[in-house]
Amino acid sequence: MKVHDTRINYVSNPKTAFTGTISVEITPSRYIKGLIKNFETSPGVIVVMLIYIERLLGKMELQYRQVGGLGSILFTSFNAHRIILTSFLVAQKYSEDKNYKLASIARVGGIEKDELIFLENEFVDFMDFNLHIHEEEFNKYVESVILFSRHLCSNSWT
Repeated sequence: MKVHDTRINYVSNPKTAFTGTISVEITPSRYIKGLIKNFETSPGVIVVMLIYIERLLGKMELQYRQVGGLGSILFTSFNAHRIILTSFLVAQKYSEDKNYKLASIARVGGIEKDELIFLENEFVDFMDFNLHIHEEEFNKYVESVILFSRHLCSNSWT
C-alpha cells in the first residue's frame, strides 16, 4: 500500500472547529484530486493550500500547548478533510483571479455552505489573518512536491 493512499486512522486529538463527528472514508489524496478535478485548480493553489495546512496545524498545536495540552495536533480522518477544504478555499481566494461560489465548494467538499463559512472564519483567525507567502517558502514547497512526486512515480515508497 502506498503512503499517500493510506487512510488516516483515528487517534486521540483535541476537538477543534475542524473536527468532524464521523471519520471520513476517502483518503486525503483522493479528496484533493476531487477538488482539483472539479475546480480546474492551478498547481500554485495546491502549493499554497499545503503551506496553509502546515501553518494551521502549527498554530493549532501552539494554542493547544498554551492551554496545557500535551502532544501534537494530528491530521486525522476526523479533521483532515475540513482542513483541506478550508485551506483550499482560502488558497483559491488568495491566489486566483477566478473564485468559485462558496456553495459549489461546500457541495463538492461534502459540507454545508454555512459550515464552510464558519470554518473559513476560524481558519483566518487561527492564521492571525497572515496569508502572505514569501517566494522562498513557496519555492521550497514546490521543490518538496516535485521530489515527493518523483518518489511516488518511481514506486520507491510501497
